[in-house]
Amino acid sequence: MYMPTTHIVFVGNQKDRLIESISALREIPFSKLFLIVGEDKSHAGEQNIRKIARQIQTELKMLWDIEVKAIDKQSVLKAANQLFLMITEEKMNGNDVFLNTSGSTHTLSVGAYIAACMTRSKMITAIPKYDEQGEEIGIEDVLEIPVIPVDYPGEEQRHIITLIGEGVESLDSIIFMITPDIQKDSKEFRSERSRLSHHLSKLEEAGFIKKVKRGRNISIRLTELGRMLANMINSKLI
Repeated sequence: MYMPTTHIVFVGNQKDRLIESISALREIPFSKLFLIVGEDKSHAGEQNIRKIARQIQTELKMLWDIEVKAIDKQSVLKAANQLFLMITEEKMNGNDVFLNTSGSTHTLSVGAYIAACMTRSKMITAIPKYDEQGEEIGIEDVLEIPVIPVDYPGEEQRHIITLIGEGVESLDSIIFMITPDIQKDSKEFRSERSRLSHHLSKLEEAGFIKKVKRGRNISIRLTELGRMLANMINSKLI
């Protein structure tokens, strides 16, 4: 039994392949279709991709609510974050999400995979079919790509992620956010500093935060993955 589902389709130059890959999943109750194009209209081939997106939208608009959405095609992590926010909004509205990378560039495929792992969404791609002259004549099959779920940090580390937010200028700042009345020269402060240092090291190893040295202080910032995780925590998806 499928939930209402949003189908995110990455538009490429092979219009027929995309339409076939969408049609192959007709047993899934898609409630809407997002057609993904690039943000940079001047990028090579982007005008044709946008033209194909408009054609697909016109041909299929009687079947689904269809929107064309633009994301960054040059940065894997920026694309992943944009997709993550898109997916998160759909899941908060009670929709399941399929990512269809049949027409995707390599950059977007990697970004889509990261977003799928972070949100535990399904991801599929079409295998092209060719004739003896090597011309593409349709699709051979549609495959679901196994998605490895992210091993999310524990509750305490998730709380630290939300406290970091837009960034903090030192570890001490986090300590005072957690325990405002603590005395800086106390044994409790030193113990708390040691405990939080351990958690921050684990979060840094996992790629959720980065430390930036500023004079004698070390400021702490969320990475793109960290911001995705913070959004999931704040949205109560984990």
